Amino acid sequence: MERKTKNFYGVEFNVYTETKIEGDFIHPEEAVYFENDVEITGNLKVKYLKCEKSIKVGGNYIVEKWEEIGGYQEVGWYQEIGGYQEIGEYQKIGKYQEIGGYQEIGEYQKIGGSLKAKSSRVGLYSKVKGEYNVEGRVFIGVCEWKETTEEEETLTCGKFVSGRLMYGKLKEIGLPEEKPVGKKVKIRLPKGTIIEGELIE
Repeated sequence: MERKTKNFYGVEFNVYTETKIEGDFIHPEEAVYFENDVEITGNLKVKYLKCEKSIKVGGNYIVEKWEEIGGYQEVGWYQEIGGYQEIGEYQKIGKYQEIGGYQEIGEYQKIGGSLKAKSSRVGLYSKVKGEYNVEGRVFIGVCEWKETTEEEETLTCGKFVSGRLMYGKLKEIGLPEEKPVGKKVKIRLPKGTIIEGELIE
């Protein structure tokens, strides 16, 4: 059965109406358009992505060119976007995020690891647990539909590596400590005996 298509910005997208996809959705040469909210339990890999509503991906999320999401976006692991990214509502990324172009988030952003992008504009607050690394301009708390609070105008990150903060406030909280897996340690047992070993997790 031939799939229905839609054209956006001169690119022909294959239309998908599924609301839940078990496992991976790997279509690296395809422009994909989801008409509905969609949940993918595994990994996602496509060339272009446009989602009318919201998208939730349990694993890794890779889009070679650009993406536009009308609602919210949740990613379990890491996300890589080759070009620009537009998210209508909020964004949650479990690990790190790398955007080849600019990103625009309508509401808030939470990233469990580090962020790398060309430029970033977030409507409300941005919380990045790791390094914040943006080549160009950064706008936090630029929201047209409500008055923003100080918290909503704050970029909170482990370490601000680069970027020109044009609007908003910066709060660095320090990078999380890495687990010293493989490190040699000595442990004193309750009766005074010392044993040696290495950390495994």
